Amino acid sequence: MWAYKLLYHLKTTAQNISEHRATVLMSLAAVGFTLLLLASYLLLLTNLQAIGDRLGKELQIMLYLDKGLSEKDRVRVGDAVKAREEVESVEYCSPQEALQSLGEAMGEAAHVLKGLEENPLPPSLEVRLKKAYRNLEAIEEVARELSGLEGVADVEYGGGWMKRFFAFVRVLRWLALSLGLLLLFASVIVISSTLTLGFYSRKEEIEILRLVGATEWYIRFPFFLESLLQGIGGAVLALGLLWLLFQGFRVNMGTSWSLFAGWVQPLFLSAPMTITLIFLGAVVGVVSSLLTFSRFSEEP
Repeated sequence: MWAYKLLYHLKTTAQNISEHRATVLMSLAAVGFTLLLLASYLLLLTNLQAIGDRLGKELQIMLYLDKGLSEKDRVRVGDAVKAREEVESVEYCSPQEALQSLGEAMGEAAHVLKGLEENPLPPSLEVRLKKAYRNLEAIEEVARELSGLEGVADVEYGGGWMKRFFAFVRVLRWLALSLGLLLLFASVIVISSTLTLGFYSRKEEIEILRLVGATEWYIRFPFFLESLLQGIGGAVLALGLLWLLFQGFRVNMGTSWSLFAGWVQPLFLSAPMTITLIFLGAVVGVVSSLLTFSRFSEEP
């Protein structure tokens, strides 16, 4: 008996899709497009988060020393920094080396440095922390403590712009949530409209089934299955298109990405996120069917 019911449901679902092929394809395309926008946004967030995490791990602390600091005091400061448990290495950079590095970084514009009467750059210590401490919180704590050392004029570690970067990523996450809800709602409306057409086209058949005692679940299951297929199909379509766009980006924009993100390779959506998107597609289908069912009375 169950096999007959299953066969009926599958046959009815296929009939609904076949009779409204154009509408179903438009619905599938609309769902795929909305989920593609959401998936693209999540892909952008994934890569920005990866860049932030990698840059956070590569942060180092620059200690700018007093210009009049004696060699003895400089060594004292360096030894005090090296003695800390968090520190992996300490490198001294003289004012002359700093000015030379600045000139190399400026390239053709380095000629402006030749007019300087004296070197304005102070001596500094480049402090690199051990791997376990290469995170923004640990670096902030170490930098704060090192700033209190006698002979240290200033401390720089890039924490300010890193905080702004991660704040920007958090804002994008909230925008992604808001955008996602709007796009999912639009997908629900599209699929629900397609199911409504199916209900009206099979109105007489549905009334006959009710007269002979068919349950509402038996009548509605083919429409439920159709909406589920549209939701999952739209999600798979969106992921497939996103994968093709991602591969095209890697081939055509790889150099530009390297200039922007350095050594961080572009990442595709993780497996859990991919599964979540497919699950969202299924949820869209289920909610669409429930919304459609609520419009129709059980009475013929």
